[in-house]
Amino acid sequence: MPVIQTDIENFEQVVINGSAEKAIAVSFEISPALEKLSNELKFTIAKLDPEDPNNQSLAGYLRLGSLSDIRIFKNKQLAGGADGNLPESELKKQLQPFFLSEEDALLLNAEDALNLGQTSAALKTLQKLFEKKPENKKVCYLFAKAKTMSGKREEAKTILQSIKETDDFYKESKSLLDLMEFYEDTAPPYDKPYKLASQNKFKEALDSFLEIIENKQDSEDKAKKAIITLFSVLGPKHELTWEYRAKLNRLIYI
Repeated sequence: MPVIQTDIENFEQVVINGSAEKAIAVSFEISPALEKLSNELKFTIAKLDPEDPNNQSLAGYLRLGSLSDIRIFKNKQLAGGADGNLPESELKKQLQPFFLSEEDALLLNAEDALNLGQTSAALKTLQKLFEKKPENKKVCYLFAKAKTMSGKREEAKTILQSIKETDDFYKESKSLLDLMEFYEDTAPPYDKPYKLASQNKFKEALDSFLEIIENKQDSEDKAKKAIITLFSVLGPKHELTWEYRAKLNRLIYI
């Protein structure tokens, strides 16, 4: 996305008035991370020249404490700021809310709610998004995931089966469909963890699968595959994924 030069003379026109259409990031210094994120999140950067003495009054107005500080203008107002020295992943978290569309922000909130186990709240949001954007495969996948976690597995299957191999989120959808097969396998010793998984008791299910591996009862690697599938369903950010991936690795490799 473009970088535009701004100064005390054109700041009102370029930044304040310009932010009526879309939020603008203002900074003295443009780091590689900021430039990359401007392309990813599709926002404009307004660059101040640190050598221009006339810009010092602007720096005071914006409360820019360092060259890397970032200020965000949105709807003709100062909406917030970010620390340009942060690593890209952390900087993205600070900037993302200012540049996402309303629908994308709702989708992000719903995804976070699912990761926190707040299924009912996520389901309501995703229902509305699905009605508006049934062609959005991420919406479809998360909606099916929420339905699965709320026990509406047949409805979830119908949505997941509409996601084709060439579509985004096919791999995640396939993992979720694989999870459905857990509920049909009742042969010992897998019957207990499968039942727990079907009740959305994922922590207990993971503990039970690990116990099968630890007791050398997983000759066909079904418990290991089930755990990996649960990681895919829960998502890489879920605290259980972090915790139990480490436990599985210790069990297998130590």
